[in-house]
Amino acid sequence: MKSLLLGSVALIAFNSATHAADLAARYTKAPAPVSAAYNWTGFYLSAGGGYGLWQADQQSTDPFNPGIGERTGGRGYFGTVGGGYDWQFAPKWVAGVFGDAQFGDIKGNFDVDTHTATAAIKNNLSYAAGARLGYLIAPNALSYVNVGYSHADFSGGQLFYAPSGSDSGHGVPKMHFNGWFLGGGVENSLDLFGISAPGLFMKTEYRVAEYDRRSEAIGPLGGVAVTSSFKPYVQTVSTSLVYRFNSDGAPARAVSAPLYTKAPAAHVNWTGFYLSGGGGYGLWAADQQSTSAFSFPAGQVSPSSRTGGRGYFGTVGGGYDWQINPTWVVGVFGDAQFGDIKGTYNIQSAADTGTTKNNISYAAGARLGYLVAPNVLSYVNAGYSHADFSGSVLTSPSGAPVGYTIPKTHYDGWFLGGGVENSLDMFGLSAPGWFMKTEYRVAEYNRKTADFLSGTTPGGTISFKPYVQTVSTSLVYRFNWGSPVAAKY
Repeated sequence: MKSLLLGSVALIAFNSATHAADLAARYTKAPAPVSAAYNWTGFYLSAGGGYGLWQADQQSTDPFNPGIGERTGGRGYFGTVGGGYDWQFAPKWVAGVFGDAQFGDIKGNFDVDTHTATAAIKNNLSYAAGARLGYLIAPNALSYVNVGYSHADFSGGQLFYAPSGSDSGHGVPKMHFNGWFLGGGVENSLDLFGISAPGLFMKTEYRVAEYDRRSEAIGPLGGVAVTSSFKPYVQTVSTSLVYRFNSDGAPARAVSAPLYTKAPAAHVNWTGFYLSGGGGYGLWAADQQSTSAFSFPAGQVSPSSRTGGRGYFGTVGGGYDWQINPTWVVGVFGDAQFGDIKGTYNIQSAADTGTTKNNISYAAGARLGYLVAPNVLSYVNAGYSHADFSGSVLTSPSGAPVGYTIPKTHYDGWFLGGGVENSLDMFGLSAPGWFMKTEYRVAEYNRKTADFLSGTTPGGTISFKPYVQTVSTSLVYRFNWGSPVAAKY
């Protein structure tokens, strides 16, 4: 529940705060009352795809081990289809109801740490029904938040022992979960980009879902009955094509006249330096393998498994943007995240686990953005990323320390992301220079192998390759070149 609250903050930002920029009126509204000529009321259908991570809080117990909590994880791709109905109840406000489904391959692990057994499972089906509320940041661009009910199916899988990889003879049954989601996104007509496509729109949406906890009887393993509980959290981002039917049944048109025309002279633009600060929520999933001096046979590499983590972080950054023409902006930037995205190391070959967290990350990269309105920038970014994961004290399934530790580890990699930045005066505030941005980012890091030690004596190794997915919302202060002018839509 706590995770979804963060999702909530990030999502509301992802929706209500969907734009960017303290710039002069490089554009002026067309003479015709464009917003009155466009109607968002009507039905729509959508289809697309995306990428997601899941993290599950899991605990296994048997008559001889109380078990300790650990976090497993998964990652992968999915397709999505859906539909809904929207009602434009005011010139700039839209409300609606919808339903959708995801069919995918978000693959991870179910782990029985008390018996060094693991199964490959995946979140292969999810569906949701809910409501959304949106604000028209431009006549043909809707920024929205949504919330509602969600259901998820996780496939079953066969349990294999580590490190040998031998079949346990038992499996994990297919599991069904109920829960709720919180999300947000941006939807715009394709003719915003100069394409003549009546009725066709595009939306990009972030969503985080929290599900109930289920307990499953496993085994018997090693001659004893085992019970394992599983509580998943799923975080996704997707992009879909949308076909809209206006209330009269005709294809929806985003505009009937030009949204903006160039002003006679350009005064202030997006060119200049900026600083930012905010916070967000993230999940990570890590592919890992281990060896142990105490396994049989000693030193044998365990099968690959996935662990996971989740948590909150704060972020600070800055950069420089250059508006290369009336609708395009390029820039460079750097930022850092300080947080508590906490998860699990799993030494499968010795049935030991430890807590670690992604507590520091920083990145440097470039972004390319398109002005969907004079004060709203939609952008993609990419670049270098670095992540630190804290050290960990290993414990047995009973929770007792085993005398071994994993050192703090540093990772290098790359990230890909995108977001929306907008001026705060878009919402009627008088705040020259102040903007808000909401951004999604996924990072992949290199694989590293570390010894776990008792003093200076190695007890085995663990290789660890993390993937981190975050969403954040930040306040931005821009030092534009030229006289600051509040650009209102």
